[in-house]
Amino acid sequence: MSEKITNLSKFIPKGALGQLFQQARALNHLNEQLSEHLPEQFALLSLCTIKDNTATFVTDNQAIIFRAQKQNTVLLSAIKQVKSLTHIEKVVIKIDLKGPLHK
Repeated sequence: MSEKITNLSKFIPKGALGQLFQQARALNHLNEQLSEHLPEQFALLSLCTIKDNTATFVTDNQAIIFRAQKQNTVLLSAIKQVKSLTHIEKVVIKIDLKGPLHK
């Protein structure tokens, strides 16, 4: 007896949950595009929100946060290479305390 397998990659919930799914998909797409432009030293940064002209990244590596803060112009120029992020003027980087380093 075989069970039907459901492909959840195209699952579209309604309401607020549906909006969160759409935002997550958009951020995943932007992270893929950014990975082509970010220097290798910033590879562990992950775009988590965009609000107005500010892009917020998250990582579990404090050394990367320190480097990114010191090289903000390098990070900002890499971001502006992605067509839909050319309006970004400010970058915020936060630490993920529940990441792999803190388990």
